[in-house]
Amino acid sequence: MINKPYVLILIVGALLFLDAFLVYRYLSWGSTMDEILPFTGFLLLAETITVFSIIRFNQIINPFTLYSLFIYIAGFSFLIISDRQIDYDYHYILIMVLSIAFFIAGGLVAMKTFTFSFKSYIPPLSQRLSLAFLLLVFVAGIGVFILEVGQLGYLPVFNLANAEVYQELNENEVTPLHNFIIVNSVLPAMFYILFKRKTLRFWQFLLLTAVCGFIILNFFSRQIIVLFFFSMLIAYSYYKTIPLLKFFSIGVVCTVIFIVLGQLRGGSSEESNSMSVNDFLRDYGDITKPTNIIETYLSLYGAVNLTSGNGIVSDALRDNYVSYGLYSARPVLTIIPVDKNAIYPPLYSSYTKLGTYLVDPFLDFRWIGVIGLNFMYGLFAMNSFKNYLAKNGEYYIVEWSLFIFCIFMCAFTNFFHMFFVAFFFIINRIAIK
Repeated sequence: MINKPYVLILIVGALLFLDAFLVYRYLSWGSTMDEILPFTGFLLLAETITVFSIIRFNQIINPFTLYSLFIYIAGFSFLIISDRQIDYDYHYILIMVLSIAFFIAGGLVAMKTFTFSFKSYIPPLSQRLSLAFLLLVFVAGIGVFILEVGQLGYLPVFNLANAEVYQELNENEVTPLHNFIIVNSVLPAMFYILFKRKTLRFWQFLLLTAVCGFIILNFFSRQIIVLFFFSMLIAYSYYKTIPLLKFFSIGVVCTVIFIVLGQLRGGSSEESNSMSVNDFLRDYGDITKPTNIIETYLSLYGAVNLTSGNGIVSDALRDNYVSYGLYSARPVLTIIPVDKNAIYPPLYSSYTKLGTYLVDPFLDFRWIGVIGLNFMYGLFAMNSFKNYLAKNGEYYIVEWSLFIFCIFMCAFTNFFHMFFVAFFFIINRIAIK
């Protein structure tokens, strides 16, 4: 549909009109040209690769459309709308530009070359063994969930009236096996694959999914719920095309859930309950401009994080700190019983400070890391997407879902090198081949 010339002209015209409206809006806030010009440049780039990739793949969800969200947030962050924001150092702006350029370059190279897959030396499991393995992981997750809820003393979803529930969840000591709880975000997609293979009946799939959903809801982690929705959406669309209207309806539902969970995490105090969600978040984020709810979220969960990243890079340059690959090796180092604060000093932690995904490659290998790792991110993400699109195997359902999650969360921290992502890759490789 979008390939028809008149449709393309209408879309480009609508985008240009929206761009002009946004520029006028932010100029009326008192934004300077030093803020408006980079915002406009990043905005046009995000729109260009979005339209290009949708035309190229005829798919709304692809590596470039997902990454364009980060590009837009990066541009939006140049607008100083919160007291938490500062002007960026030139080093950080260069990191931002090179990261975006080489992620796109990696994706373009993967588009133009053949798909590849790492040879697995793990023999494929039979359908029954695959189900048994996933049920074992499922039961392990229930056991760890019971253990951690026992430490907390109550089920969080049944104690929403407690204003401190989210804080108590964060303070509750988790076990090293906590990843068996998080894996419940992708298990339903794997169970759906087994249902489509006729290894599971539909009611069994629904029951297992309901239990997984109940477990992850109890931790109020929007990131994990996002991964659950993405993996299920990708699993369903692998077998059946989702109509555009239904697709956008799912997006609206996910957005509402995201906002509601944010309000729950913000507490149930009288003060927060007497304010709208937008006013509460604007007050929480020290936002000084008359933002709408979307702009408020872009500032609080995007622009402020990029400012944190600027601070981490500045500290690393000042102290001449280089990690020499420690952040890239996080999946391996996580399971080693050593003091993690000694390996990953809190001062430079993009995870605890939410410094976006930009920081870790720079801390690891400076400019070589920024160029090389971003190229690899784009290359592997596009390769996984192409394998999924070509239906080269159901294994790529979860693999592509994990890449979607990592790209979608770029404005928060670098999930490409998180242990639980590698853990999910391993479980997927064993169970679904």
